[in-house]
Amino acid sequence: MLDADLEVITRLLPAPPATILDVPCGDGRLAHPLSAAGYEVTGIDISPENVEGQGPRFHQGDLRALPDLGRFDAVLSWGNSFGYTTPAETPATLDGFRRALKPGGRLILESLTVAEAFLTSPISEEASYTFGDITMAAVNRYNPAKSRLESDWTFTDADGHEERASGAHHVHTTGEVVRMLEDAGFTEIELKGADGRKSFALGDHRMIAIAS
Repeated sequence: MLDADLEVITRLLPAPPATILDVPCGDGRLAHPLSAAGYEVTGIDISPENVEGQGPRFHQGDLRALPDLGRFDAVLSWGNSFGYTTPAETPATLDGFRRALKPGGRLILESLTVAEAFLTSPISEEASYTFGDITMAAVNRYNPAKSRLESDWTFTDADGHEERASGAHHVHTTGEVVRMLEDAGFTEIELKGADGRKSFALGDHRMIAIAS
């Protein structure tokens, strides 16, 4: 999965040694291999635990109010993070992405939950994922009145300790995504499907917006 993501991402990014802002960067899953490939990557994540010990280019911060770390050739927002911001917060988030770009820079924004992708197949009401020694069990439900996926998560470590959390992922149509990008000041916008080559089509499981 990681190698497949990196293949798509590097195809869409400008060539190394381009400067990249990875937000949210998580624990550096993408930032570290991109750095190894010759990119100058800066990472931002809201979780202090994710960026602690990752190096001087990793910073704790909120994508809804990005710290000013300079201007970049590309902003990468991968990992289906788009939609966790509320409709009221999203305009400022996208404006922050645009302001972080150099003139002519590009935003690469991935979403698995645009309506044309997410609602064309049955929703997994229960799912389980493993990340290293952490298992995450998710219970999902779609709220049609608010157009959002609501989830309860249980995280279990190797010793059996559990932590619980809840969250909501707002589901936008591709047309709404384009309009929000335009409102944020982006003028050239392409929507690609899962492989980053073909234009996005109804039923594709991933949408990648490329905006400049």
